[in-house]
Parts: sequence; structure tokens; C-alpha cells
Amino acid sequence: MAEAAPEDARGILLHGAPSGESWAYVAFSLSPVPLPGGLYPEFSEARRRADRVAAERTWLAALWTDRTTARWDLRFISDPASGRIETVVIAQLYGADPAAAVRAARDALPALARFPAHVTATRIEDTAEIARLLAPFVPGWGAIAEIRKRITCRTLTRLWGAERIATAVSRFDAREPSWDRVWTQLAAEPRRTVVSVCLEPCSAPPGLTEGLTMRAQVFGTLAAPGQPDPMYGGPVPGDPFAKEAHGLYDEASRRYTGRLHRARVSVAVEGEAPVSDVLTGLISHTVAPASSGAVVVRPTGWEEHQVACGNLMGVNRDWQPEAYWQEVPAFLRTLSVGQLWLSDPRTVTALADLVDADEAAAVFRLPHEEPGEPELFALRPGVTHMPSHGAPAGSTDAGWTDFGSGV
Repeated sequence: MAEAAPEDARGILLHGAPSGESWAYVAFSLSPVPLPGGLYPEFSEARRRADRVAAERTWLAALWTDRTTARWDLRFISDPASGRIETVVIAQLYGADPAAAVRAARDALPALARFPAHVTATRIEDTAEIARLLAPFVPGWGAIAEIRKRITCRTLTRLWGAERIATAVSRFDAREPSWDRVWTQLAAEPRRTVVSVCLEPCSAPPGLTEGLTMRAQVFGTLAAPGQPDPMYGGPVPGDPFAKEAHGLYDEASRRYTGRLHRARVSVAVEGEAPVSDVLTGLISHTVAPASSGAVVVRPTGWEEHQVACGNLMGVNRDWQPEAYWQEVPAFLRTLSVGQLWLSDPRTVTALADLVDADEAAAVFRLPHEEPGEPELFALRPGVTHMPSHGAPAGSTDAGWTDFGSGV
């Protein structure tokens, strides 16, 4: 098929592969709609936060697609000179050729553009500007990290058949989290810093629910006291890690069904110095405050560093084989003869990226402001706030201004 005409691709950045496949990128600049000042706002801060989360969940649900190659990237880019944060949403769509990629991008725009009422969005038409936002800088060695779900591998105190090793994956357990402390720290960082949150719509893999349910049952058995030991006479105590794993697998079997997303959270700074432990620690605590279920991982070598940079600058989700596996030993990372079922690498890698609607809402938080708080977010030059009037908090029909996008 012939390449799309320039007018059809207006405002769409195209990246192509030698095989002819193409990826289309469209972007929106975001800023929070300011709330009226005064001592007595209409609702409490907790109520406003709950309403914002509900509106963002509704928007994300409307964005979900069965395309296997659509991704949404929300990124916050700090500017130490001004102390403000530039916020954008970048959509990446795949096509077998440039024209197909352009069609996919244009098909996605109507749902993408219906942002919640607490943000104002401006379509970015300049493809050079989209390219800048994809790669605001190239992180040096040690200057990039990702926040991942924690993977825990333990030797069990009780055998299951021939198995005595088990692996479990934590979850992002925040409910209606506030990212205010993260944004405040990001705005105060002395070097330019970007926080990128990428979501890829997907369906639950075939057989996942059944596999998780079976593992939850096994771990439940291992967590309960066993038959009395004939040598000592007392009951065999339940395994403490099995109890933890049972809860994680049981909850996962109920949560990871139907429409899901795969997630990646990246943090990068300009220059060669390491990423701020304060900022990455705040993000990991914000998304998993109850269980410490999030962990900061860093590339372990130059190849993984390049993968991490490609994830950030290309809106990718490529696997880092050393960093992502965390403490899991090498012999449990690939399928082999006599594979230990309680540490099945296919199940672990699936759970490591999957997020349900609650987890997606915890990581993909759009900017907002509270009365009396410092203004952290930047406006694009020449753009003024155009707040919605009378739109309910959960509405997806307000909050977007189109400056000549033609969509």
C-alpha cells in the first residue's frame, strides 16, 4: 500500500522499519484545570481525589482496544530553571505500512482526546516537537531506572512433590493514590528528569486464571499445618512464604481477567549521575504503600541500559533479562526439562507486567492542582487554561481544546 499523503499524516510522527512496518505517534500537552480559590472549596480534597481517579479510570477504560500494538505513555518532564513540569500523553500505534499506522492513529484520536474534566489538553501538531518529547535527552550510564513489581523467590520449608522453591509476584496495591509528593520532588530535582508511565492494552493470556487458581490452592495447602511428624509427634507448621504467595496468587486469579494492561514506569535524568533515590523511592511507595510491592531496578550492563533507554524513547516494553528478574536464580528464568512448576517463568513474566484497572489507575495519574498549593505544571507557550463549566468529575466530554488538529 502506498505511503500516506502528508496531509493525512499531519500531526502524526512516523517511525518506520526496513521491513516497511511503521509506528505512528500522536501527542497531547496536558495541564491541570485550576480550581476556584477561597477557604471553602465545594468538596473536600479526598472527595476531589476520588472523583479524579474515577474520571481517569473511565477515560482509560474508553481507551482500551484489542489492538495488540497500541500504547499510551504519560510523561512528566521537569525543568530545573523554572521549577515547572511539562506533562504530555503520547500514543503509539502500529501499522503494517505507513498508511495503516496513520489510520490506526487517527482511529485512536477521538477516544484519546476526551480527557477528564480536570485537565486541559492541547494537540501537538509539530512532529519535531513530538520527537523531542519522545527523547528529551539521552540518559547516560546509571541515569535511568524502572519501578517494577517485586518478584520474590524463596526456598520452602515444606516439599510439594519434588519442589522446594517458589516464586511470587507482588502487586501495586495503592487505592486512589496521590502523586502530589512525587510531582513536588520531581519539580525540585536539580537536573532535568523525566518520569514515563506506559500502558499497553491487552487481554488476559489464555489459561492464566486457571494456572493462578491452581497455584493459589497449592500454596494454601503448604501454608496450613501438615500432618503430625511421626518422629516428633507435633504437626508440621505451615510455610510462612506459602501463606504470602497464596494471598498473592489467589488475588491475582480474581483480578487478572478480561481487559487488562501491561505497564512500565521509567525514571531518567540528564547526565551521567545516578537517578535520584528519593524520587524513585517516592514513586515505588506511592504505587505500593501497603506491601512494599514495588521495587526500583536499574540496568545491570550496557546492553540492558540500551534496552531501558529504548523503552523510554521508543515507548517500548522490552524485557531486561537481569534487572527484571531481580532475585530469581538463572536456572528458574527459562523453561527446561523438569521445570519447577511453583516458579514457572511464563507465569512470573506475565504477572510482572500485568495490571488491572485499579493498578492502572494507581500509576497513570493525570496532573491536577489544589487551591493554595504551589503551581507545579507548565503551560505550553501561547496556551491558556480553558476550564470546563459544569462538567461532572467523571465526564469524558470536557477538558480538551483542539487548536487546529483537524480531527
